[in-house]
Amino acid sequence: MKIKIAETLSYRHAEAILQAEYPEEKKEIVDAITSSSWVPKPKAKKTKRQKTLLTVDQKLTNSDIERSFRQRQWVIRPRIITAAKSNLASDFKKGKVQVEVQLGNMARWYTDVFKFLLSYSADDIEIGVLAVPMQEMAKTIDENIANFERVTRELPHAKMGITLPIWVLGLA
Repeated sequence: MKIKIAETLSYRHAEAILQAEYPEEKKEIVDAITSSSWVPKPKAKKTKRQKTLLTVDQKLTNSDIERSFRQRQWVIRPRIITAAKSNLASDFKKGKVQVEVQLGNMARWYTDVFKFLLSYSADDIEIGVLAVPMQEMAKTIDENIANFERVTRELPHAKMGITLPIWVLGLA
């Protein structure tokens, strides 16, 4: 099943900046994600608390998305600060655009934003793109998975601390 972009949030005018300054990268991001697929688990299961069947294989879906970005000549897992010795890496980068695809635990999207902030403060990026599943899709991956609804509810409250533009994509 192909991944679709169901909703977006343009935090600090991120989408307008992408369209004006990085139109090719924006198109490649959309194409890379929408040409990728939700890879099914070989055997669907339910957890004790979850009512929805866990049908999506997180690791294989991440691999499919990575393949798609690689085909478009994006740098895969670049260091977030090129001049530092830190091994902390982002998912994908091209020029001044950094992309994080978070199909994991809810706490991980905060780390992704932190990576954007470090890259931005080092002048390695000008914009971040965060792709997370919609809540209903997240429920098919596992419990407590980062989701668009929660990210877009929480991110605007950080306006004094998070000053870089972030385009948030809700995947379905």
